[in-house]
Amino acid sequence: MALQDNKAYDFAMFEPKPREGAQPARRVQKNNVISLPEKELEKNRRPKLHPFKMLSFFVALIFTVGTVGMLIYGQVQMTELTEKINTANKSLAESESIYTQLQMKSAAELSLDSVEDYAKNQLGMQKIEKNQVEYIGVSGGDQGQVLNGAEDENIFTAIWNWLQQLLS
Repeated sequence: MALQDNKAYDFAMFEPKPREGAQPARRVQKNNVISLPEKELEKNRRPKLHPFKMLSFFVALIFTVGTVGMLIYGQVQMTELTEKINTANKSLAESESIYTQLQMKSAAELSLDSVEDYAKNQLGMQKIEKNQVEYIGVSGGDQGQVLNGAEDENIFTAIWNWLQQLLS
């Protein structure tokens, strides 16, 4: 291919050549094509803004962003609470360990034999004997009555106490 007019390619060589003596072909206008003036074409090309569509789009966008934000906030809250629970569980385990250690230590120091020895030698106490026991009798006619102070309660307090007793 030869370069002509500083063009890289000459595509005219690949076009069909018109026959000699033939008239150029006329374009036949199709009857289903409607010609519109330029104003109408510009009017049709511009997108129409519908206020209801825009409002519904923004409402949906705000709802979506709000939902995603609430989900993220809930996950953050749950993570923080989980960390607090883990810290509290660790502290509880340490406290239980210390309690067990102190209980073992006190049990070792206050065994029954050591308490008996301390009472006998330090406090001068002795084991109980039969002559030290005195029996007392209570007459069968004596009775005691416990007052709760229920006489000064109103009906709402009584209902509330009844509900608490049912739930406990």
